[in-house]
Amino acid sequence: MKFEEYFHYTEKLLNAQSDVAEVIQHMGIRGKVREFFVKEIIEKHFNNRITISRGVVNLDNEENEGQVDLILTNDYALVAAFTPEDIGVNADDCKMIIEVKTNATSADIEAFNKRAKTIKQNCFDTTPLCGMFCYKIDILKTTLLERFSYVYDKEFEIYTVDGNREFEYPHIDFFVCIDQTEFEDFTGTSEFFLRKDTSELSDGSYDLSENLPALKDFLKMIKGILKH
Repeated sequence: MKFEEYFHYTEKLLNAQSDVAEVIQHMGIRGKVREFFVKEIIEKHFNNRITISRGVVNLDNEENEGQVDLILTNDYALVAAFTPEDIGVNADDCKMIIEVKTNATSADIEAFNKRAKTIKQNCFDTTPLCGMFCYKIDILKTTLLERFSYVYDKEFEIYTVDGNREFEYPHIDFFVCIDQTEFEDFTGTSEFFLRKDTSELSDGSYDLSENLPALKDFLKMIKGILKH
C-alpha cells in the first residue's frame, strides 16, 4: 500500500465516523465523540508517543473562555488531572489548542478567535498555536477564505492573496476543513488547510494549501510543532 493512501483512508474514516455519530441525540455527547475521533487519529499517527488531552486552560478565573476541546501540552507541563479524561493547564504550558467543529459557523469562528486571543494574552514566554479542525463549514469556502485575505480568480482558477483585505481572525493560527463535499473551484472539493506565518518578521499572513487530503498537512504541522 502506498503511504499516501493511508492519509486518504484516514480522512474518509473521520468523515464516516462523524456521519455515524449523528445517531447520538445528546448534542454534548455527540460533540465529545467527534472530538475523541480527532484525538485518536492524531495520537495513532504518532504511534501513541504523544497525548492529546481535553480540558481547561487556566485564565485567571475567566469563566468559559478557558474551556477548550483538545490540548497538546509541553513535555513537562504541570497539569491538574481532574479526571483521566480532563485536565487543567496554564496557557504557557500548551503547545497547541484545537477547537473541533462539526459544521463551523461564522459565530463559532469569531468566538474561537476571541478565546485564542485571551489564551495568548495569558502567556508570558511562548504562546500555543490555536486553530480549528472542522468536519464541515456552514459558509461558502470562498467566503471564508476571503476573511483570511484569499480571493478566488475564476478565470485562472486559483486563489490569490488580496493585500488590501484585513485578516478577520488574526488570533487563529491554523484552520483545517476536511469536508469532501463538491465545490466549484479548481480542487472540486470544500476541503483546505490554512497555516499562519508565525515567524518573527511575519506580517500575519496565511499560507493556503489545497493539497488533498487536507488532513495530511494538518498532521505535518503537528510534526513540526513536536520538533520545537
